[in-house]
Amino acid sequence: MPTGLKVVLSKKADKDFDDIINYIKKDFGSQRAISFKELILNFLDLLQAFPEIGSLELSDSNLRAFVAHKRLKIFYRIDTKKIIILRFFDTRQHPDKH
Repeated sequence: MPTGLKVVLSKKADKDFDDIINYIKKDFGSQRAISFKELILNFLDLLQAFPEIGSLELSDSNLRAFVAHKRLKIFYRIDTKKIIILRFFDTRQHPDKH
């Protein structure tokens, strides 16, 4: 049941995504990077169908978060016409910040 809202990535999220893919490819191999990319694409499809799936982190700014993997948290906001992915946060790259 699509909501009609388009999912878009912010510039920071786009850079996060590229950085994480490169990190996974370098440290874990190309197959793991491909699996990660598939995981994210599947999540984005799910998010489009169910925009409020993530927990509400800050209600005043409608900031939501979803743990897409045990080491990956996705921050996003629902706008009137789109779902904006704000950041991808991978604790494997920043183990001190989880």
